[in-house]
Amino acid sequence: MRRFYLTTLFILFSLFGFGLAGIYAQDQNKGVVMEENVPETKIKVAENRLIIENLPKDGVLEVFSIVGVKVYTRKVKAGTNEYQLDLPKGYYIVRIGDLVKKILLK
Repeated sequence: MRRFYLTTLFILFSLFGFGLAGIYAQDQNKGVVMEENVPETKIKVAENRLIIENLPKDGVLEVFSIVGVKVYTRKVKAGTNEYQLDLPKGYYIVRIGDLVKKILLK
């Protein structure tokens, strides 16, 4: 009977993660290094100027009309830069790599 209780307890502990595997998994996480705090990339518009702040690497700036037609393309450099957009007033979609944002030119 005692063996039955010990076997049952062992099975319950194994099912709910109280076994050695849980302890081992916790020990592995102690050496995890947190990523550096990288500034967020921001896209701003001032009149007809597009300001890109904290771009981590060089890329291609693509501007699409609200219906999806590409109206502007340019290579952009990492860091903070400003670009002149000679486009009519309206809403546009800006894409630089994986970063996508909707803007309004006034």
